[in-house]
Amino acid sequence: MIESNPNFEVINTAFPHLGKKLKLFWGCPEFNALMDELQTDTRGGKRAGFPGPVLNALFMLAMEHEVAFPQLVKKQNDQWIATRKR
Repeated sequence: MIESNPNFEVINTAFPHLGKKLKLFWGCPEFNALMDELQTDTRGGKRAGFPGPVLNALFMLAMEHEVAFPQLVKKQNDQWIATRKR
């Protein structure tokens, strides 16, 4: 379970409201959308960003989610691949 994950614990300790969302979406396609949302400033430049340890934990948790749920990994549209195939 995500609750025993050390990276989740770092995030949940610093931002319990975020921990609730991560727990809710763990193992769901919505997890990827949440991670994208966390990386986008929707506050007009007023978002302070995450402290280093939390940012690292978010990154590691995203990677762990991809390994645990490979069927949910987003397919990326790589422009370079499309260009090379021409």
